[in-house]
Parts: sequence; structure tokens; C-alpha cells
Amino acid sequence: MDRSSRIADEIRGSLTEILASWREARNEIVDEEAYRNLLGGIERITMVFTEFLRSPDTVETFTKGGAVRELVGEIAGYQHELGRESVGVMEDFAALRRVVWRSVEKSVDLSTLDGAEVARFFVKLMQATDWVVEAALEAFDAIARADMEEALGRAAATDLLTGLPDRDLFTRLLLPQAVTAHHRFSIIIFDVASFSETVAAGEVAQAREALRVLADAVRAFAPEGAVFARFGDDEICAILPDEGSEAAYGIAERVLERIREHGGFEVDAGVAEYPAHGRNAGELVTETLKALKMAKRVGGSGIVVAR
Repeated sequence: MDRSSRIADEIRGSLTEILASWREARNEIVDEEAYRNLLGGIERITMVFTEFLRSPDTVETFTKGGAVRELVGEIAGYQHELGRESVGVMEDFAALRRVVWRSVEKSVDLSTLDGAEVARFFVKLMQATDWVVEAALEAFDAIARADMEEALGRAAATDLLTGLPDRDLFTRLLLPQAVTAHHRFSIIIFDVASFSETVAAGEVAQAREALRVLADAVRAFAPEGAVFARFGDDEICAILPDEGSEAAYGIAERVLERIREHGGFEVDAGVAEYPAHGRNAGELVTETLKALKMAKRVGGSGIVVAR
């Protein structure tokens, strides 16, 4: 038997002990799903190493069509989910290298191998883990950077007055997500009547207070799981998952009743349902705005459902 194959077989045969030693070295809590996912990735990358050990390929040519880098990227995702930093990413693989080496020392009589065979195993182990660490750090940095950019984008796209996402985030992300995640949902766009005129008259504080009151009322009556946004200067929008236009109309009625109790301003509302009134996000917004425009023409805190 080829000695490299024997070492690879011993690593595979000792995989349970290797993983237990790695968990002990990294103090992993394996009952949590994120840790189990990471442990599964560590197990698979160890198996890949045994294939590399048997292969005549170098670390540069042993790619398996990109599957190795894809696996490392998946592991980096689990590491990021667990809150690892770059040092933790490196230590995960350094610990794996140590426990694999110790396992081979324990299970294989290295004195029966010539120096070249031992050196080949050691060099391949070092090269493989060095490559994996580099690839994992690249993937980890890309994930962390994307998360940071998304967080910054969300912060920049949050309306300071109401604390809600703005129209750009609503149309670019929130509404398309709803289309993907739900077979049916409704949206309502509420409009504060005479908002622009109030601002033009110098009553900015009054206009701002009206918008805050509207936002609070919409959040109060919308069902659990609803998504909200400040759709325009004088508009608040709500996505109502799994709700039809009839239920959305009822919610709009309760919101307008709350506004009437507060007094001082009127609100109009347009309602549309996906996919009954629009097959995609763009069509749905268009139909909702048409309904809102009709409600504003009627005036007096009207509610219109798209046809």
C-alpha cells in the first residue's frame, strides 16, 4: 500500500477523534446549529485533505473545479455567523492542523516510513492549511465587507423623523423581498393631506407631528410581520404579508379612525394586492399610487383599492 494512502486512511479512520480534539481545542458548543454547521465544514475539509494527500497535485493544481474554494467560502460564512474575527478564522484551521498531525503521530508508526514520505505528508499538511487560511480570510473579509455595506446602506436609508426605511430601500429591497417570500400580500400607502401646504405655510413642526402620528398609527394596527417605510415626504407605506386587499382595507379604516381621534389633519390611503393588482414590485407600486391618487381626489380621508 502507498504510505500516503495509508496515512490518508488513518486520518479518515480517526475522523471522530480528530473532530472531538478540534472541538476541545476551540471550546465549541456543538448543540447550537451554527457550531454544528461549522463542525460539518471542518469534517468535510479534513476529508478533502485526505484526497489531496493521495493526489499527485500540488496545492495550486488541486482545485476540484473550484469546489474546494467554494467549501472554504461556506466555512467562512459559518465562522462569520459565529462572530469570529480574522484571528479566530486562522486559529480554527491552525487547530485543525495540530490535531491532524497529532492524530497521525498517534495512529501511524512514522519510524516505518522513510524521511521523504514523512516530509511529503508534513509539507502537504502545511501547504494545504496555509492555502485554506488564505482563501478563508478572503471569503471572510468579503462577507464582513458586504454586511458592513448593507448595514451602512440601511442606516443611510432610514428616515430620521419616523425611524422607518426610506422609499429607496423600500422599492430596492423590501418590496422585492416580499414578492419573493410571499405568494400573496397587500400594500397600503397613506398620504397626509395638505402636507406640502402646511410646510409652505411655515407650520413645519405641525407637518412633522402629523407624519409621526400617522407612522405610529400604521404600526399600531398592522399585523405582526408587517414591513413599513416612509414612502415620500408625506406618505407612510405598509407591506402586509399574507393579507388580501379586503383585510388591508380594514386596517386602513382603523388607522384613519385613529387619525380622526387625534384631529388636526386628514389622511388618504391607496391599497393594492399582490399578485391580483400587480405581477411584480413595479406594477404593484404603480397600481397602489393610482388608487391613492383616486382617494386624494375624493378627499375627506378616503380609501381606494386598486381595480
